[in-house]
Amino acid sequence: MNIRLKKHSKSLFAAWWLFVWAIFVTQCSEVDCPLNNVVAVQYGLYHTDGTAVTLIDTLTIRAVGTDSVLLNKGQGISSFLLPVHYTADKDSLLLRFSDEEGDVLTDTICLCHTNEAHFESMDCPLCYFHTLTSVTTTAHAIERVELVSPQVNYDTQENIRIYLRDFIE
Repeated sequence: MNIRLKKHSKSLFAAWWLFVWAIFVTQCSEVDCPLNNVVAVQYGLYHTDGTAVTLIDTLTIRAVGTDSVLLNKGQGISSFLLPVHYTADKDSLLLRFSDEEGDVLTDTICLCHTNEAHFESMDCPLCYFHTLTSVTTTAHAIERVELVSPQVNYDTQENIRIYLRDFIE
């Protein structure tokens, strides 16, 4: 009987190592997916002289042609992130500035861009990176917009600067 137990214990030991090895191999991945895989344009708010602004008035941003509110009643902000439409090459945004007295100023920002599919591995979801090609505004509350960094990817760098007229804060 001792001979059979030894053979059986060797096969159990081998099966146990095979099981451990299988778990190790299936749990390991060569590619680590980014934890923050949000791709968005970073907008910064500035005075006309180039100094940063913290908004006292309320800012609401909608996507033109939809009922989507992208930023709802932002107040006390100096920058914000907005997604980019990955199936179109132009985004139109409606910016609504309102103050405590009820005065409202509205501007439109048009953002032209390219869309590049970004694939890391089968383990990670597909996302789209963008290259900003131009940005324009209707210039009511906004004096001008400036394209600072055209690459939109996982980095959280400022892409667009919005210079507000002096009566907006």
